[in-house]
Amino acid sequence: MQQSELVGRLDAYFQAQRYNEQEHWLGFLAEAQKSSARPHYAPAFWEGTWNGLMLDNTQTVDRVYLVVFPTREIIDTIIAREVGRGAPGALIFAHHPFAYDESEGRFTPIPLEQLEELREHHISTYICHAPLDCHSEISTGTALASAIGLNDLARFGEHFGGYAGVIGNVPATPFQAFAERLAKACELQRLRYDQILHAGQPVRRVALVAGGGGTPHFIDEAANLGADTFVTGHWHLFADSPFAQERREAFRTYIPTLKINLLGTSHYSSEMVVMRDTMKGWFVRELDLETFFIPQENPWSA
Repeated sequence: MQQSELVGRLDAYFQAQRYNEQEHWLGFLAEAQKSSARPHYAPAFWEGTWNGLMLDNTQTVDRVYLVVFPTREIIDTIIAREVGRGAPGALIFAHHPFAYDESEGRFTPIPLEQLEELREHHISTYICHAPLDCHSEISTGTALASAIGLNDLARFGEHFGGYAGVIGNVPATPFQAFAERLAKACELQRLRYDQILHAGQPVRRVALVAGGGGTPHFIDEAANLGADTFVTGHWHLFADSPFAQERREAFRTYIPTLKINLLGTSHYSSEMVVMRDTMKGWFVRELDLETFFIPQENPWSA
């Protein structure tokens, strides 16, 4: 398939230019990083919304790789696969433009040497962050809601002009049984103890915001909508960064006011569900492209 046709189909379906995240993502880059990275990025991406075609490295695409975060290890895996088949042209469909490490609490751009290798081996990259969080049919939230069995879904949680949150119902379920169901859906052997808060009630009405949605704003909105349980990628930040320390301090006074169960998986694992369960089939069904989901080995660390 011609890359221009593929990108046009993706842009139209996900309304990539509707969600302007330029200021958000540029805020994670130092000035020196901006200067060195900019020549590798598609000009329309860098100067635009930071959704859409980020790396324009091929004219044709016959294979798609789905990733949540473009980590060094995942990029190396994709490059090796493409080199092994002669690098005819591939596209990485990524949720985020940068890798993220929960243990350090920081986003990291694709290293320059890998940007050069991706160009050399004809591997383009398409970013779909807020458009994938907020899409009315395919989203990080609806995929996770389906995986844990929510019914009667509705949206909430304003996010870059759309709605990233999903709220729905389940038959009354003991808290521990629901936590086990959530961990299984996210392919986790366990949930971190610091991401579990049991408010002493069974699970009936669940609100969720995948990824980094564990903020008081979203949690309060969910509670006001009648949710007894809130699910996200992470709500307790355990890194040593100043932002994480400030969040923990704020939650020390916020948590005693809550009457809602809180459950966190990991940023990655809550968002990989849409790639695994939905996007892989969509690329094959709608575009007839060979598609692979590349999982992250450690769900908490890049």
